[in-house]
Amino acid sequence: MKKRIIAVCIAACAMAGSAQAALLSDLLAGQSITAGDKLFANWEILFQDSSEVNRTVNTANIDVVAIEDGGDYGLSFSILNNEFLVNGDGFYAYLDFMFGFSVTAAPGMKINGASLGILSATLIYPSDQDLEAIFIRETLGTAPEADDLGEMSAEFSRLDGALTDDLSDTAAFLPQQTVWVTKNILVEAEDEGHSANLTGFEQRFSQTSVPEPASLALLGIGLFGLAAARKRTPVA
Repeated sequence: MKKRIIAVCIAACAMAGSAQAALLSDLLAGQSITAGDKLFANWEILFQDSSEVNRTVNTANIDVVAIEDGGDYGLSFSILNNEFLVNGDGFYAYLDFMFGFSVTAAPGMKINGASLGILSATLIYPSDQDLEAIFIRETLGTAPEADDLGEMSAEFSRLDGALTDDLSDTAAFLPQQTVWVTKNILVEAEDEGHSANLTGFEQRFSQTSVPEPASLALLGIGLFGLAAARKRTPVA
């Protein structure tokens, strides 16, 4: 039977040659990465599981690059060597991987929103039955693994011939100096000859400027002086 392929590939914005990059394995070992005015740190694997016995994700096959295109700074994740490829086994094959990190804005800035997007992925199927799917679910919080700031999800899937391509999502919240991200990726396929493969996704954060304490103090002094001057002004 003829193999059929559905692929999504969204061109990523060009990033400056000086943009930072690191392997996820290095970030998990204690490194951090900076994108514009944001520091990404405290990386850790929270959970992983697979239908394949003893399969674990080789995080050296995940390249993390800072997005510094003048917009909402963030990170682009490129998955190399088919690390997230799942081939159907005739029953239910899957890869479930969860990791977390923190993002902190520079002084004078606070984070007030986030976006998530699948950039590239492929579904292969020889028939219109069964399931091939890629899901990314993300929670945002004020502490590790918390979800009090909201959640986002992205999906590229095909179930019994019906395609779902909800490839991006956004969240908005009150300005925060630091946001903790928990990202859960699930890739699955059922019948033999069917497969799903996630190869790229991105993460961005919007920000707003906030007055420094010194600026607030000067503003307060100015308002106080203005009020005092008005009190001294004689009434005609």
